[in-house]
Amino acid sequence: MNTTNSTISSTLDRITSKAIEAGSTKKDLFIPSSTWQGAKPGYVFRTSTSGTGYYLDHSQSNEINEISHSNDKRPRDEDGLPEAEKRRKVRFGQDEIKTIPAKQPTSAKLLLEQAEREQEEQGRKSLDLSRGKSSLKSIVANLEKSIAKNQMQRSEFSSSPEKFMDSEVALYEEIAQLNDLATSVEYYRYFVELGAVDQLVVLLGHENVDVALAVIRLFVELLDPTLFTGAATDDGLATMATEFLGVGHGKHGGLAMSIANVMRFREDEEEELKGIDDVLNLVENLLDLDQTGMFSQGSSDMHESHSRSVVSVIASSSSLVSYLLTKLADKDLSKWNASLRLHASEVLSAIFQHDDARCYLENLNKLPLVSSSLMDDSNTNPSQSLTVDGMECLLQCIAVYRKVQPESDEECEYIENIFDTLAASLLSEMNIQCFLDGEGIELMLRCINERVHSGFGSLKVLYFALTGLESFQSKCCKVATETFIEAGGFKVIFPIFMGRKAKMPQPSQYCDAGNIELLKKYAAIKENGKQGTKSISNKLKQVIAANKDWYQSIEGFSVHIIYALTKHIDDTSPNDSKARLLAKFIENDGEKCDRVVELCLKYDLKMRQAEFNYYKSDEAEEAEMNGVDVDLAALNSKLQGGGDVFHRLSAIIAFISVNSKRCHRHILEQLHTQNSGIGIIKTGLDEFVGILHNGHHRDELVQFSSQL
Repeated sequence: MNTTNSTISSTLDRITSKAIEAGSTKKDLFIPSSTWQGAKPGYVFRTSTSGTGYYLDHSQSNEINEISHSNDKRPRDEDGLPEAEKRRKVRFGQDEIKTIPAKQPTSAKLLLEQAEREQEEQGRKSLDLSRGKSSLKSIVANLEKSIAKNQMQRSEFSSSPEKFMDSEVALYEEIAQLNDLATSVEYYRYFVELGAVDQLVVLLGHENVDVALAVIRLFVELLDPTLFTGAATDDGLATMATEFLGVGHGKHGGLAMSIANVMRFREDEEEELKGIDDVLNLVENLLDLDQTGMFSQGSSDMHESHSRSVVSVIASSSSLVSYLLTKLADKDLSKWNASLRLHASEVLSAIFQHDDARCYLENLNKLPLVSSSLMDDSNTNPSQSLTVDGMECLLQCIAVYRKVQPESDEECEYIENIFDTLAASLLSEMNIQCFLDGEGIELMLRCINERVHSGFGSLKVLYFALTGLESFQSKCCKVATETFIEAGGFKVIFPIFMGRKAKMPQPSQYCDAGNIELLKKYAAIKENGKQGTKSISNKLKQVIAANKDWYQSIEGFSVHIIYALTKHIDDTSPNDSKARLLAKFIENDGEKCDRVVELCLKYDLKMRQAEFNYYKSDEAEEAEMNGVDVDLAALNSKLQGGGDVFHRLSAIIAFISVNSKRCHRHILEQLHTQNSGIGIIKTGLDEFVGILHNGHHRDELVQFSSQL
């Protein structure tokens, strides 16, 4: 079966069922059989056009039909069929229409095989814009006529698909040719003004899913973010995107209607399964366009002046998030291949990392049920929960990789996307509570203890859960840190903080950071000295950088987590949490005090080097010429180059020094040994205080600085 004939559309399925139903009371014209199986009344055994088997004996069947079925038509050859039966059967593909000469096989299997053998490709019409706006106006008028004709015939001949089939073919052709409009973005605004987008959005609810698929694929092309160039024509792209998004349409916008189709696509049909991927592509395109600020500038002359983000439409006008989470959490998701699962995880990650997700997806425990305006939901089980627990779905996705390594690069990317989604969701205080209720901290610690790939993402999630945003009330993060300690978090995080690789999560061999073969090759090259390093390939450099970044990130996560403990644990924390935390820095001759000083000096050097490099760079000169605050830009480079970690290490040292005289004395001795002093810690605290928002923690750090 070739790629152009891979599936049969819903239209052909309906015609097939009608043909089979109509022919169920008649004798089969041919019964395939490779060998003689004995005499069959009314048939002769021979080899002919349909192969070897039993063929209907026309001489006998004609006599029988004349006696007992005088009103029935006799079996006849294809050439003898009346014109009404010589109708075409159609398959709507992504970019083509194929015609199938009509015959009347005796089974669905034979009909499908015959259709695949005999269908012929027809080239789709190309978009002719030679007369500019006049051409486009004519094209839109033809589209409206095709829609009206198809709707009329479907209403009039609802039980006879063959009678509205030709109008459906014509409608598909009108939609298909509009793909070429993507090369003429300058006509987008006029296309919207003609009402074409509204017409196409209506077609997303068409009874034939192939028509809806054609519209979805059309807008994937028309709203390709690569069309955004920063030129004047982008105004037309913004108008098109805003109109399709549904500003002014409420729940009937194009995005919501496209998502509604996902729930009616049959996953056992390859073309419709691909339609799910197309909808995800469309969502991705709109999210990318949203990042440009396009929907805030939109088409204010066509709707009331207001803006809606893509995430606000997804969350308020669809159940896409619920759908994707429940699908990915389904262990029996055999019909979704690895590529589709990966794509779904990418879209989820992009949605949750959008700024509006904190507002519209603030409670994952109560997501709406999966539903569609295009499907009948009357059969819903009354005893079924009225919400979807999205947090539980995310934790189930992660639990699969608690003890095992991903077995492909796609799986590595998939699980990393799931962790990114979970981490981004924790920027909401309510979702942190959902995470705690679902025993998320316990699961993350188990993943880290198993030293598998998922342990890296678990450290990131713990960092988000325990630290939170500066604007958060400290209560939820305080509970999270106390839960972390009670779950045995000290035993997990401090060995990692101490830099013991044997206790750190190990990357999968299918990602760059864990590419064992190339890392061994690099180790062999290093043994050969400087001469051997000249033979390092770009791929090997990429692997080396990824491996280095893996362990540096783990080190950074451990610092942030311990900083969160010092920030939220106080005298009111249960089970002597504060005393237990301080005791960890005193044990083993203060080795953890030594480590925190070592890291503090290391990151102080890194951040100062990053700041120096920025001031010496061409970027700084360009910023100054463009009127940008160079000092502010340098501070940003400084923080990214290690200052963020340095500030938190300074806060950790301040906490343990103020609350433990023994730790204070040990740190002073260690700083003196390293030819440094307490002044470096005070400088770090002062810088940190300068970038923090006013609040209890800021005041606490100011007090610590005065007591050092």
